[in-house]
Amino acid sequence: IGAGVMGGDIAAWCALRGLTVTLQDQSAERLAPAMKRAGKLFSERLRDPRRARDAHDRLIPDIAGDGVARADVIIEAIVENLAVKQRVFTELESKARPDALLATNTSSIPLEQIASGLKDPGRLVGIHFFNPVAQMMLVEVISGAQTHAEVARNATAFVDQIDKLPLACKSAPGFWVNRILAPYLTETMRCLDEGIAPETLDEAALAFGMPMGPVELADVVGLDVCAAVGQVVGGKEAL
Repeated sequence: IGAGVMGGDIAAWCALRGLTVTLQDQSAERLAPAMKRAGKLFSERLRDPRRARDAHDRLIPDIAGDGVARADVIIEAIVENLAVKQRVFTELESKARPDALLATNTSSIPLEQIASGLKDPGRLVGIHFFNPVAQMMLVEVISGAQTHAEVARNATAFVDQIDKLPLACKSAPGFWVNRILAPYLTETMRCLDEGIAPETLDEAALAFGMPMGPVELADVVGLDVCAAVGQVVGGKEAL
C-alpha cells in the first residue's frame, strides 16, 4: 500500500483486521505520521495493549518497496495524477507476482487510462476507500473495460475480508460516490465564497447526520485531490 494520509489509513485498517501490510513511501519522515495515526487507531479500537501491539507489528514500514514482490494485494494510494499513477503501475507490474491483485485507490480517473501502460491491463481493478477510512464502510470495487472478471471477484472478496461493504461499479469519471460528492463539495466552496463560516457549514452537516463536515472532509481529502476530481467529473483532463 502506498502511503500518504489515505494510504496510511487503509494500511492501518487492514492491519487492524488481521492482515500483514507493508506501507511504502519516499522516506521515513513521510511514513512516521501514518504509523502514529495507526497506533492511535489500534489503541482506540482494540483497547487491549497486547492486541494493539500485535496489530502494530503487522504494519511494516517499507521505504524500499520490498513487500511488493511478496504481496497478494497491492493498493496504489498516491497523488491523483494520471501520469504518476501510470509510471507506478508500470513498475509494480514488473515486480509483482503474476497472481497478485493490482488495485488503484483513484478517486475519479477512469481505469482504462491508468492501465494503458500495462502489459496486461486486465489485471488492474479499482478499490476506492472513503474518508475517514475507519468509519466509512463503503468501498467501490471498480471494473475497467478490460478488467478480468476473476480480478473483480478477488477484489470484492478482499473488501469483504477486511469487513467493508463492496459496491461494484464500472469505470466512469467519478464512479458512483464522487459523481454525487463533487456537486456537494462545490456548493460548499460557493457558500464559503459567499461568506458563510466553515464552522457553520460543518456543524450543519454533522447535525444532519454526516460523519464529517464538508469543509473538514475537503481538507482531509486534500484540495488538490478535490480539484482533480472536479476536473475529471467535469469532463476535463486529470491533473
